[in-house]
Amino acid sequence: MKHLLLVLLVFVSIYVGAQTTVSPYSIFGPGELQNKGFSRSGSMGGTGIALKSGNNLNNINPASYTGIDSLRLIFEFGVKGKYYDLSSSGKSNTGYTGNFNYMALGWRYTNWFAGSLGVVPFSSVGYSVSKTNYVEGKNEQFISEYVGSGGISQAYFGNAIKINKNLSIGINASYLFGSLTQEENLIATGVVPSYQIVRQDFLKSFYFDYGIQYSFPVKKWNYSFGVTFSNQQNLKSSHLLKVYDANYSLVDYDEYDSDYLKVPTKIGIGIGIYNSDRLTFLADYNFQKWSGVEYPIQLSDFKDSHRFSVGSEFRLWENRITNRGYKNWVYRLGLSYETSYLNFGSKTISNKSVSFGAGVPVPGRISNVNWGVEIGSNGTLSNQLIKENYILFHLGFSLNEIAFLKRRYD
Repeated sequence: MKHLLLVLLVFVSIYVGAQTTVSPYSIFGPGELQNKGFSRSGSMGGTGIALKSGNNLNNINPASYTGIDSLRLIFEFGVKGKYYDLSSSGKSNTGYTGNFNYMALGWRYTNWFAGSLGVVPFSSVGYSVSKTNYVEGKNEQFISEYVGSGGISQAYFGNAIKINKNLSIGINASYLFGSLTQEENLIATGVVPSYQIVRQDFLKSFYFDYGIQYSFPVKKWNYSFGVTFSNQQNLKSSHLLKVYDANYSLVDYDEYDSDYLKVPTKIGIGIGIYNSDRLTFLADYNFQKWSGVEYPIQLSDFKDSHRFSVGSEFRLWENRITNRGYKNWVYRLGLSYETSYLNFGSKTISNKSVSFGAGVPVPGRISNVNWGVEIGSNGTLSNQLIKENYILFHLGFSLNEIAFLKRRYD
């Protein structure tokens, strides 16, 4: 079974791309950054900094891997679908997008050393916007249409060490890959000819993030604290610039290595409160220092981003073999609020959402299926900006296999 899962991991990772998005705000920077976490966390507002991996993996904090059972091999994969409604200035556009989301494997080397590897989305780009410009020195207008696509995928290899029964530390070493494409179409006018400008970044870069978790019991309750950190890192890419005329003939071409794409320092803190397997409460705060980061097409200053999230996981009934199926489900709820790094005039783009879902055990096995729904909004209608209302659907599978057992008898 172990070898089969490793083959599947390598095979599927070839075809995994970053999540698609339709947000026009993904035009900035490396695109719309994707929150970490698998389907379990997605149903709890994206929380997980203080959450240990168990029957489900948690990649939000690499220190969590020490929570994996020493006899288990965990294979996680998930899909995501999104219904969206974009609106601005009395106009709206609705649609649906979705694809394969993530895949990961987790295991224990020893009783104090654990690891995980997988492929997850890092950022996503998908937009189509138009802009009216004026010819310099003349009262003439022309229209530029911008179309963006692509995204960045993250292949990670994480390891965690249990320092003692309370303290664990971990690191995710990642390789980022993917392409970001922007097509700028200049529509011909009396003084401006038609052109198409294609800008592409083919990303191949390393990325690192770190984590700590500390847990301790108090009477019938267990408490945990977590911290995550990643320093500012420049993402290296091969940048291509192509210019085509109205006949789609190449009139200019340039290629060079670039590191203008940046991901700034990010710090997260989280707390967790547990009462056996009946109740879990989680709260996270993430801070990312975007102020001071510069991008060529961003005229306004970036703002530091803040994300607050809370989540809960609970059982309504005691887990028993004789229960009806839904009585052995684990139910989840979550809330999140984020102020992004984008600022237009006096308006900061924010995202708020509510989520819910459940973990459904697979009959006769130690695996489970996790489903979740997130309902939220991103952006604002003020100042003729764009607001996105969305419903996000998560479906994840956590397949647990008993492994690493040594046979005593033939």
